[in-house]
Amino acid sequence: MQETIITVAGSSRLRRNPERARVRIGVGFEGSKRDSVLAATRAAHESLTGSLETLLDEQHGPVIVWSSEEIRVWGQRPWSQDGTRLPVEFHSAVFVDAEFDDFEALSEWIDVVAIREGIAIDGIDWLLSPETEHEVQTEARRSAVVDALEKAHEYAEALGLGDIRALAVADPGLLESSAVAPLEAPATMALARAMPAAGGGGMELRPSTIAVEATVHIRFAASPAAAL
Repeated sequence: MQETIITVAGSSRLRRNPERARVRIGVGFEGSKRDSVLAATRAAHESLTGSLETLLDEQHGPVIVWSSEEIRVWGQRPWSQDGTRLPVEFHSAVFVDAEFDDFEALSEWIDVVAIREGIAIDGIDWLLSPETEHEVQTEARRSAVVDALEKAHEYAEALGLGDIRALAVADPGLLESSAVAPLEAPATMALARAMPAAGGGGMELRPSTIAVEATVHIRFAASPAAAL
């Protein structure tokens, strides 16, 4: 008996409350003297990273990890309104990233550092812990497979077919590949991001839920329905 091939895409979308927050802080100054700009940047940078170091505890937080770029200083000569070149102006920039697992501690820390000269909060990404992320991604993949299976059964029933069996499982776009199909589809995580309030009024901490999505393509073979 000839089987009918049914190919479907299954999907799943799960939401979870964030457990961590990654904040990005920028430090920068400008002035006519390079040494002064660099000195001010170093002082602000050391104060900022020093405050993070006092909060750092990889196991218990509130700061799980932090990192910093190298300080950059450059000069440029702007143009005046009448078209003449003005003296050189020096600029500096360095970004620091820190991951918090305590949102109240993060809010208090931001209230302190955001008012310092030369420091600006660039944004916050809301995250899950690695353990939770893995668990939710696994759940999303399995839910996507269940969704695909339900679709295939519905198609088979609508066509008057009988039992179905899976022939191939693949990530999106790989079903036609000659490579061995993976058992699970990849899950993607959409991160929520907080941005500085308009007008430079500081950062509004409002954690947003995190969406974890998974899609899987499955090819089934459906047998003809058994005769009564």
